[in-house]
Amino acid sequence: HHHHHHHAQAVGHHHHHAPRAQPPPRMPSTTVVSKKVLEACAGKPRRHLGSQLYTTEVSLAPAAETPLDAKIKFSSKSKPIPVFEGKENSTFTVRVPRYFLAPSEAGNSSLEEICKRRQLWGTEVYTDDSDVVAAAIHSGWLKGDFGDLNHDLQQASENGPEQDTSEATLLTLTERPSKPVQVPEGFDAHITVLVLPPLEKYAATSQHHIWSRDWAKTHDGMSFMIHSIEFVDEGASSRFAERGAAARKNRI
Repeated sequence: HHHHHHHAQAVGHHHHHAPRAQPPPRMPSTTVVSKKVLEACAGKPRRHLGSQLYTTEVSLAPAAETPLDAKIKFSSKSKPIPVFEGKENSTFTVRVPRYFLAPSEAGNSSLEEICKRRQLWGTEVYTDDSDVVAAAIHSGWLKGDFGDLNHDLQQASENGPEQDTSEATLLTLTERPSKPVQVPEGFDAHITVLVLPPLEKYAATSQHHIWSRDWAKTHDGMSFMIHSIEFVDEGASSRFAERGAAARKNRI
């Protein structure tokens, strides 16, 4: 059953012969860094280290830079993945409930807030306390949400009258899609990251309308990069439930 099309378009659109639009050149430095890091870890055993639920701690006090009339009156930060010391080249999955991924038109500004908050240090390779959803947007896997700016950004990126919104989204992305994907409605996202060693420094860049932050001091954790994303329809009962032994114990 493996009809793997190695691009984000699903079957049914025959524009295979058009020249691929070249992505804008990335700063070589960060790409070179990510390659080196990946090569350095390639020999390590790849184990899957389990999963955790994406959760955020919300504080009602808006950030100092938030204007009083801002639509989003809270600030929140997501729970980072555990520090997997010595586990380079292994994978870990963060299960993100659809609540955090809905576009702001749906009257829910979680995704917009994640994009505003920028809990994100690095480019391609991020510190392990970075927000995985923000990382997936910044590195071009998922489409971000910028609230009132969405419309303008969309106008800017449309080259020509027909926007190919009719294309089905693949439910499993094993490599970065040719352009960021909107999480299909009615699905949750399982974002799998590849654990990498800490970098000497993490560079800030603006990609896909998000500025990541830089970190030039020693980072006392590990790093990650986005490895794959699966869109899953988790039933309402399990959607916000932790999994694994600890979770089972709590349910008994």
